[in-house]
Amino acid sequence: MPLPKPKKDESHDEFMKRCMGDEVMVKEYNDEKQRYEVCQTQWDNSRSVDIERRIMSVEDMELRVTDGDKPKIKGYAAKFGKWSLDLGGFIEKIRKGAFDEALEKSDVRALKNHDPNLLLGRTASGTLELKTNSVGLISEIDPPDTTTGRDIIEEIRRKDITGMSFSFVTAEDDWKYNEDGSVERTIIKVGELFDVGPVTYPAYPDTTVAVRSMDAHRKNIEQEERNTEQKSDEEKREDERINRENQRETKRKYRLAGRIINRNRVQDDL
Repeated sequence: MPLPKPKKDESHDEFMKRCMGDEVMVKEYNDEKQRYEVCQTQWDNSRSVDIERRIMSVEDMELRVTDGDKPKIKGYAAKFGKWSLDLGGFIEKIRKGAFDEALEKSDVRALKNHDPNLLLGRTASGTLELKTNSVGLISEIDPPDTTTGRDIIEEIRRKDITGMSFSFVTAEDDWKYNEDGSVERTIIKVGELFDVGPVTYPAYPDTTVAVRSMDAHRKNIEQEERNTEQKSDEEKREDERINRENQRETKRKYRLAGRIINRNRVQDDL
């Protein structure tokens, strides 16, 4: 049985609605919960190849809990124009405006440790607010009155948790290879933003997808250079061919001129 697959530029909600209502899916998975899990797995599998994760360094986090009857968790999930640490062969920064389109179409979750079972908020329900300013991407989470919600508030207040992370797919980036051998990546546009939230262990960011992008970009440059070199060789051969033809034409004209001169001499002798 072929399972529904996400279409290009189809949002999560659009796909889940289509998948949940699919005639074959309804017949094969009568239980809605099971059908939802299958659809969600299809969605996750289609995105897992390209998902990247980044973690804000502690000094840039500014993660805090607001005081009040209903505390909220606030902090920057990302900052613009700030170079990262070495990410395994390159450094990276995010251009201002990179999240604009993604924020318009993404239904983002606030998760603890990127775990969908530890849900803290969601943009579609209004319990997660994401906005940008001149500094970066700001998140404001209205955590639920659950064990997870209460725990995360206390953990942040105690500064047991100080890390913030986000998951995304890059739609457009730019690579720069410097003379000193260093490599710089600029994220120009985020295609989709999946989740943001506090993390217990600010582990080394997942850069597997970015490294693949860097390698592919480098291969494209090398191919372009080879094409340029090949074109230059062809142009050189063409120049040599033209030079040879010009030389032959010049010699032919000299021979013709010589014959004319000789005929004139003969006529003068007569």
